[in-house]
Amino acid sequence: MKPIRYTLVFLLFLAGSSQVGNVAPQLPQTPAERVDFQQRGTLYAPMMEYIYDLEARSDLMHVQKVATTLLGRDIVLVMMSDPPVLNPADALRLDRPVVLIVNNVHGGEYAGKDATLMLMRDLTLGELKPLLKKTMVLIVPTLNPDGAEVYRRTNEQGFDLNRDYIKLESQEIRGLVTRVINKWQPDIHVDTHHGGSAPYTLTYQTCLNPACDPDLVALGNDVIIPRIQKSLRAENYDGFWYSGPSRLGDQEGWAPTSCEPRKQHTYSGLSNMVGFLFETPSGGYRVMKNGTEVAPVEAKERYRHQVRGQYIGQRELIRFAAEESERLRRTIRLVRQRAIELGNNDADNDQIVLEYKQESKGNEEFWRQKGWGARRSPGAPPAAPAAEMQYETVNLPVYTKFTPTRTTTRPWGYLVPPNLATIIPLLLDHQISVKRLSEPVEAEVEVYHADDVRHREYFQGHYLVGVKAEKKVERVKLPAGSFFIPAGQPKANLISYLLEPETDDNLVTWNFLDNYLRVRSAATDRSEDEPAGRPAAAQAAAQRIPIYRLMKKLPLKGLIVE
Repeated sequence: MKPIRYTLVFLLFLAGSSQVGNVAPQLPQTPAERVDFQQRGTLYAPMMEYIYDLEARSDLMHVQKVATTLLGRDIVLVMMSDPPVLNPADALRLDRPVVLIVNNVHGGEYAGKDATLMLMRDLTLGELKPLLKKTMVLIVPTLNPDGAEVYRRTNEQGFDLNRDYIKLESQEIRGLVTRVINKWQPDIHVDTHHGGSAPYTLTYQTCLNPACDPDLVALGNDVIIPRIQKSLRAENYDGFWYSGPSRLGDQEGWAPTSCEPRKQHTYSGLSNMVGFLFETPSGGYRVMKNGTEVAPVEAKERYRHQVRGQYIGQRELIRFAAEESERLRRTIRLVRQRAIELGNNDADNDQIVLEYKQESKGNEEFWRQKGWGARRSPGAPPAAPAAEMQYETVNLPVYTKFTPTRTTTRPWGYLVPPNLATIIPLLLDHQISVKRLSEPVEAEVEVYHADDVRHREYFQGHYLVGVKAEKKVERVKLPAGSFFIPAGQPKANLISYLLEPETDDNLVTWNFLDNYLRVRSAATDRSEDEPAGRPAAAQAAAQRIPIYRLMKKLPLKGLIVE
């Protein structure tokens, strides 16, 4: 009888093995999940180990190096799509929306990174997998791994990477722009941070600069953000605009951060993407019950909720792209087409923004700490400790509207002499097309003459330059080898922002024309390095800025610069 008994046992073993084999494998945990969110953001080595483990499990996910940091860490791009896509040309053929999520731009801000590690798993192996049949997702888990390793805001050069989108001096941002944004042409681009005001779990901002196309801004503010807030409330959270309670003059309200294109969310808008800034507040309190109640969060639970808030926001961007793909792609196509048409039109009815003012878009109800206004009055007592904070709802202005106060007519293009060739590589890095003229040209142009050139501040290793200038119509002769930058390109709004010297963030700002402009105040008509009281005869006239606005179409012979 023993052989029969052993045979039965063996058959039962086989049957059990078969059942185990049919059970779905357990999804891998992220490094943050393994420690129950009880440590600060995931460091580089466990993050990369997790990413490569996921890549080995799914053929829908692939990893590509974007750049290498000064300390030798690879910055990687995770590409996810069904069917799998390995290069931008294949993505164009699929004709699907592309969502780009970039994390850890500031090294000490890491909730977005841990959220995307969860998102990668759920997109390739879990419940979100069907979304990859309708959209493509690109994720940079950490753009600043050197800073993240020591929880430092800046990279190893000391650069704030989210202020580098104009000058592209850092390896990290230059790699992101030239190897990801330019090649993959994302429709949605979000940058994740820690910031904003409690008791909200997630705060957000889009391109608020009035130079951005209004259709892109409306899609982000009026369509996508309400979806995000609805999803947050469905999980007993809430979200609101970045950044927090503030004052404009003597009026209390809620205000955002500034909106120069050196920052991602504005650069994205000027580059024809729906750009978002996601910020995670401290997490000590959270709004609950459909926005009607505020409750404290235990210290051990705070990071879990911060990560979850980022996860919900990022997930909803992907869901929107998948569910409303035609609406999203149609908006992007129209924005690009409009930019090209406006630049190719040499009529005088299209205005580009030079200056703007901040104002209220209307009153909204929001949560803030009780006594916020009184504590910011002169001689007021300090704020209460976090454990004693109380919150109240108020109905006050929200200062997220920026209105043009000064504009100028968009030119047909810009002419630049050969001695300003140093700006051309930067324009090419921004995917701006440039033509080098094969013959001399004589043309009537608008010329800026700067009568006030000042250092505004020292920042990112630069003395930022501001100018006040007057335009004059002149006839100029430029030799063969000069450059022409057509305004009629998809990035027409970015082109004008860079090349107009009177915007708040341009090539003059970042010292690309320092060889041609001496810092001199109109009030003193004296350079910073010149002695006071010099003779009136030695006082220099207004300085000509050698970027010439060509207002009317001309036949210009030349070749596109590679």
